[in-house]
Amino acid sequence: MAAVKEHPDLEKARRIVLEAVKDLPAKVYLFGSWARGEQRRYSDIDVAILADGPVPADLFVELQERLENSDILYPVDLVDLHMAPGSLRERVLEEGVLWNE
Repeated sequence: MAAVKEHPDLEKARRIVLEAVKDLPAKVYLFGSWARGEQRRYSDIDVAILADGPVPADLFVELQERLENSDILYPVDLVDLHMAPGSLRERVLEEGVLWNE
């Protein structure tokens, strides 16, 4: 996989997501075009959260609102991998870039 290019909006999204899930035992992945280094001018930032169970709904909604209300210029598509189809989960785990340890 190509190295992820640094971008201020990518770092902002990373900070917002990691802060929101800091108390949740979860892994956070960047996936899609940004993870492959193939993003375009209108690409969204795809972020997946993999927890032991579903991400609590209130936390997920609050996180989506934080991202939408931020000054990030690109849309951020947030996915709870526990609720996602198996094919998407497999793709994220194979291609995704882990944002936290």
